[in-house]
Amino acid sequence: MKKILILASVLLFATQVFAQTQKGYVKTKGRMVNGQLVPGEGLKGATVAVKGRTPVLVNKDDGEFSFPMRDDQFSFDSVKKKGYQLIDADACTRVYKPSGNPIYFVMETPEQQLQDRLTAERKIRRNLQRQLQDKEDEIEELKEQNKISIEEYRAALQNLYADQENNEQLISDMAKRYSELDYDQLDEFYRKVSMFIENGELTKADSLLNTKGNVVEQVEEEIQKGKAIQEQRRKLKKAEAVHAANIDELAKRCYSYYETFLAQHLNDTAGYYIELRASLDTTNIAWQNEAGEFYCDFVMDFDKSMGYYNTALRQVEKMDNNYDELLNCYTNIESLYMEYGNFEKMREYVNKSIDMVEKGLCTNTLKICDSYSNLGAMYYYFGDYDKAVENYEKVLDMQLKMLNENDVNLGTTYNNLGFVYTYMADFDKAMDALQKALKIWTYNYGENHPDVSLALSNIGNLYLYDYYSGFDIDKAMECYQKALDIRRSVFGEMHSDVAISYGNIGNIYNWKKEYDKALEYRFKALAINEYLFDENYFDLAMDYGNIGRIYRNKGDYDKALEYFQKALHVTYVNFGEKHPDYASDLVNMAYVYRDKGDYAKALELCEKALNIRKLLMGDTSVFVGETYVAIGNTYNIMKDYEKTLENYQKAYDIYRETNGEDFSTTQKLKEWIVILKEKVKDSSRK
Repeated sequence: MKKILILASVLLFATQVFAQTQKGYVKTKGRMVNGQLVPGEGLKGATVAVKGRTPVLVNKDDGEFSFPMRDDQFSFDSVKKKGYQLIDADACTRVYKPSGNPIYFVMETPEQQLQDRLTAERKIRRNLQRQLQDKEDEIEELKEQNKISIEEYRAALQNLYADQENNEQLISDMAKRYSELDYDQLDEFYRKVSMFIENGELTKADSLLNTKGNVVEQVEEEIQKGKAIQEQRRKLKKAEAVHAANIDELAKRCYSYYETFLAQHLNDTAGYYIELRASLDTTNIAWQNEAGEFYCDFVMDFDKSMGYYNTALRQVEKMDNNYDELLNCYTNIESLYMEYGNFEKMREYVNKSIDMVEKGLCTNTLKICDSYSNLGAMYYYFGDYDKAVENYEKVLDMQLKMLNENDVNLGTTYNNLGFVYTYMADFDKAMDALQKALKIWTYNYGENHPDVSLALSNIGNLYLYDYYSGFDIDKAMECYQKALDIRRSVFGEMHSDVAISYGNIGNIYNWKKEYDKALEYRFKALAINEYLFDENYFDLAMDYGNIGRIYRNKGDYDKALEYFQKALHVTYVNFGEKHPDYASDLVNMAYVYRDKGDYAKALELCEKALNIRKLLMGDTSVFVGETYVAIGNTYNIMKDYEKTLENYQKAYDIYRETNGEDFSTTQKLKEWIVILKEKVKDSSRK
């Protein structure tokens, strides 16, 4: 994604695992007494030990407990309550999956459990004894009625008694089942069925079960349904494969249309097709991010761009341990916030990115470079140029080890370094870095590309500095005009990069003292930015400041102060007072007050700016030297030559140390100091 300064293309994103809570209960069994349910009781004070976690204490009267889960499965080490034992001995050996349904652990005292088992066994034995007696009576009746022979009679009794011997296992199994049965977990229908079976009322159980219909027919029906479902699944799987292939083909076609219209700089139509592709599959992370990047870079639509980035982020958050994708996502979002001046949110996402990098969670080194680049941008915007350079040089070192010398990512890093070096007044380093960026981007993209326009624009800035050898207003205009032509052809009129180019050309006309023409271009830039951004967008301060300078040069001091005040307000809202831009706004206002003859106010503002610049940049920064010059100029107009000499001398010492004896400003200050010394001598003679 492109920024006014930081312009590394940032892509995708990744994952975050959200905890869910698993709930459960520790309780005694629910029982049926005289046909009525007697619910079990919660066992407060029990402890539940989840494997690998600190045991959970049950502290609610109903036996409820809960614990946070981050894994897709879990098991238990133990469930304990003094004087109680688990009814289901296998409960702690099972593997569970997180669920919205609670887990039940049923416990009883050993005495109660033994009693329940004996009671169940007694009932079952009595029921079986009644059944045995009924069978014996039936066989006797058949013999009395001579319906069976003596041999058949004896054989029937032998078979009956043999079955009775085999019933011992049945008695044991049924007694165990019914002594462990928790009636709380059965619905009303199966409570009745289980109660009838336990009491030996099998006819009633059978009759109740029959109310649900013929189970044999229903089983067969469900088997057939299962087969039909399997067939539907097979067909669906085949249809899904065809659907996926169609989606892929349509996506390729949409993207081809997008590239076609983008190449013609028909951004609205290109946007339609990139959105159309994104709508084909909202789970496709790359498609969502590419749509978001387009709307940031080419249309300047923050809401749409953030919408696509957040859609991508939500998909990544459903994944497990996909930290490289998460880093992609964070760098995308942090860059978007930076583009639109929300530095608090930008810092939040930068910190997330750097935290993952420092923890060693990410393997995509190029994306790690993007994150450090955004961190460098953050330091630049807050006026900490040394830290900005530190981060950009860290990125450059990493990239030089991984990339070839013409890689576009290197162009971005050289551009970022060149931009910051310009603000640090290290113009040789700035020009070297920006020329490298221009060469790399032109090699990769040709002449008509936004990145090429960016390098041209930044080089044009350098040509306007008196301090850079060969101050050349014509070369600056040439660079600015080329950049404007590229940007208008790519972005159309309403884009912040186009506004930057209009503003730069306005500066040229200001240098040429064509002030009406300068204001025309500067107001074009302001109109675009006021249309795109809110009233306190940080770059509006630059627009207001430049308009103020033109009005000052025209001699319209009231208008100049009006726009410098606007610039100061916007800078303060975004950065507070301790920021280089705030100091620059103060100096601009000081010049106006000096021109109006209010020297006390001019000196007051200059001193305030001087303190800010010293605090932020150190005592030997050229911007501190520049402030001493502004103060000296004011004293010079006041004909206080001693104060003038004192401040020029401080400025001279800074420029000589920073830029050398042969630097043009150093030489001019040296000449002025000679003249001032003579004036001071003349004043002392009078």
